[in-house]
Amino acid sequence: MGKTKRNKELLSLMEDYNLFMSAKKQTQMPVVVREEKPNHKSSLYLEQEMGSDVRFGRAMFDCEIRNKNRQNYSFQISSDKIEQKSLARLDEGNGVHRNNIPHIPLAEQEITTPHFHKYDSDGRFVAYKTNALKEYNKNPLKIEDGFRLFCNEEKISSFDGSPLIIEINENGVLPMDYDSDPLAGVNF
Repeated sequence: MGKTKRNKELLSLMEDYNLFMSAKKQTQMPVVVREEKPNHKSSLYLEQEMGSDVRFGRAMFDCEIRNKNRQNYSFQISSDKIEQKSLARLDEGNGVHRNNIPHIPLAEQEITTPHFHKYDSDGRFVAYKTNALKEYNKNPLKIEDGFRLFCNEEKISSFDGSPLIIEINENGVLPMDYDSDPLAGVNF
């Protein structure tokens, strides 16, 4: 695997990026994920606009649920201000990321999921864990918990002050908990 590359385009915008990332951001709540991703029909996807007092192009909040599996998902902030678009991300259920950066010891380069990504001061998209994420090393991070952690990490709230809520409503599928049988215990 090659070294983690620097985003030279972002390096020239680093001060603006840091101001935007440290600013409060808002998006529409509840976040309702229901559409198939155009280039991955097995995934559910949402992209909606974000607001902030600090502008960094047209900022978007993205969510992808891979293979329609609530344990394999990502949340992302993206912008049309840079070609690569992604500004920050939370990944769950997608394996290990390697930060191949010379100053990071080899034993510390592998970052298991769940993990966040953000650009460092050298313009590298680096994976990292917060203390809250370290608690989930042994158990999958439920999508609702991952959503709240991502919103807290990236300072995202709702436009109208409503609570942070994510709903997964696949078109044509009733939103039911499949871990339990609604007819269990009913005699016919």
